[in-house]
Amino acid sequence: MNEDQSSDTDRRAALWVARLDGGPLDEAERTAFHAWLDADPDHRAAFEEAHSAWRSLAVLRHDPGPLRAVPRPRRRGSLGRAGMAGAVFLLAAGLLALRFQIGDPWIALAADWRTEPGQTRQITLADGSLVDLGPDSAIAVDFTDEERRVVLLSGEAFFQAAPRAGGERRPFVVAAAQGTTTALGTQFQIEEWETGARVTAIEHRIEIALDLPQDGAERVVLVPGSAVAYSGTLGLGPVGAANVEEATAWRRGLLVFDSVPLEDVVRRLNRYRRGRIVIADPRLAQRKVSGVFASGNLDDVIRTITAELGARASSLPPLVTVLY
Repeated sequence: MNEDQSSDTDRRAALWVARLDGGPLDEAERTAFHAWLDADPDHRAAFEEAHSAWRSLAVLRHDPGPLRAVPRPRRRGSLGRAGMAGAVFLLAAGLLALRFQIGDPWIALAADWRTEPGQTRQITLADGSLVDLGPDSAIAVDFTDEERRVVLLSGEAFFQAAPRAGGERRPFVVAAAQGTTTALGTQFQIEEWETGARVTAIEHRIEIALDLPQDGAERVVLVPGSAVAYSGTLGLGPVGAANVEEATAWRRGLLVFDSVPLEDVVRRLNRYRRGRIVIADPRLAQRKVSGVFASGNLDDVIRTITAELGARASSLPPLVTVLY
């Protein structure tokens, strides 16, 4: 590849990253994007490099998600170090100027439905099932003749599964992290939780299955008012009682915390704003927070929490707020 071709490839890759920041692609755009990726191995490598540069900005980095462990191929001889540094800087500056903290491009590509930070929406699926999508969340839908499958790509969602009755005999299954939740009843909620997910049974029973290569499958059935967290590294955690009103408060515009570590509170708050909140002191991250807050005014939430904990907050609007 000559220098002009490499420059054009890098430019196109940056444009695709920027476009994917703006929202889900329509069918024609998906086709064009995949065709461009498949046209030359260097195209995919260029896109990975552009995507990596975008993610490398600490103030814009999301928590890892299920689609972000894709190996990044190495490109053969294109730009030197100085040229690459300049390209990375220009890409970062361009993305910041265009839109900051919109979402992960991989999720934007894979999602059928997603929300912006602070936005919620209800989706009616083809079978009549309802999905309440939380802020900064995304799902992909894959209904086949064998099952009704939904993939939670990021964030959280409340599911009201249409029952298996009449002509509908397919199970309703939601995949998140490395596990699946099968509706034996109707209502349940799944939330990204650290490196895995947390599942809460709301109405009737649900079955959670986790397939671990080293240990085989793990399964548990939840009854209403119970919850379990899981991850690919730790497996299924213990089943515990769940406060359903607290867990689903986000659907009513509320944030409810009952002795929750600040790091978990911040993880939740970051779904409601485009800039990031970061905690500078690891000891502060473990301090517990309790309270009921309106999700529509995060500045008040931050002021209240820092006052209660005797902490301070410094902001670089609109990118980052540092708690220390």
